[in-house]
Amino acid sequence: RAVADSLGRHHQLQNLSIHDGSLFPTSIGANPQLSVYGLTAQLATQLAERLKA
Repeated sequence: RAVADSLGRHHQLQNLSIHDGSLFPTSIGANPQLSVYGLTAQLATQLAERLKA
């Protein structure tokens, strides 16, 4: 089981979001920099929307 859900929220610790390369369960086989940037941008946008509500 993953530590975080698809929105980066930790399963056991409330109010903890993970927005970095540790969300990838294994190596993606290439330099992950752009993938991490894209994932982080998407998760940060979703987090900001949840905090506004």
